[in-house]
Amino acid sequence: MNCEQTVAIDLPQKILISEDANKKVWLSYNNPEYLKTRHNMKGCDTVIDNVSKALNAISTAAVAK
Repeated sequence: MNCEQTVAIDLPQKILISEDANKKVWLSYNNPEYLKTRHNMKGCDTVIDNVSKALNAISTAAVAK
């Protein structure tokens, strides 16, 4: 929010876990790069990269067997 206040509408970052009719489980979230573009964020590449890495790590851990 320090880079662009409008990003607050999309925060906190959320992860959706859902199951389709075939019992396949899906994990979805808004890509931080999408939020960067959506809110015309400048100068926050390090923060965006860190959020992306964190979401990837959480997603990987969630689907690990």
